[in-house]
Amino acid sequence: MNLEFTSSKWFLLLVTIILPLILLLVAAALNAGICIIMIILFWIAAAFLILYMPRNED
Repeated sequence: MNLEFTSSKWFLLLVTIILPLILLLVAAALNAGICIIMIILFWIAAAFLILYMPRNED
């Protein structure tokens, strides 16, 4: 089983930005509750915080 894709930057982008945006569009189209939409927005915000935190390099 090839797991090289899961450690790439494209997989991280997919899981942290693109997937929540797709879920947000689906939730809005299906008239989901405000709680679901707020959870997805929190997921996107947390992903941006994690992606843009400075990295410590020794």
